Amino acid sequence: MSESVQNSKLNRRSLVLGAVFLVGGAVALTRFARGPGARVDAGPALTIEQFALLEQITDVMIPPTDTPGAIGARVPEFLRDMLAQWGSQQSRSDFVAVLEAIEKTAWTKYGAAFLELPVARRLEALRDFDAEALARQDAA
Repeated sequence: MSESVQNSKLNRRSLVLGAVFLVGGAVALTRFARGPGARVDAGPALTIEQFALLEQITDVMIPPTDTPGAIGARVPEFLRDMLAQWGSQQSRSDFVAVLEAIEKTAWTKYGAAFLELPVARRLEALRDFDAEALARQDAA
């Protein structure tokens, strides 16, 4: 396997692990920082529009097959609830920034909102976003 392919996989893995930490790791850390039973009431973690975008992004990433996809498995609700109940304000801001960046990629590359794109274009928009994020990470 060439070095560039190995580096690409390592970078992709780092990006995925970063996303997991952003939601899951931060959740675990904030739980201990706040103590048991503590809850931050900072209002809804996502607007209705942001949640609709999250639903469709997760549906593209984990489509239904012979098993439920992301929507059927309630992944968007889980992410929203984790952000609302355990995510710090910084985690919420970072998460929303990713949603906004994906929406911006859809407009820039395809001239329409992510939700207005056909499923095949949504997948392309996510691949474009992923490639751009990896390129920024490689440049850093």
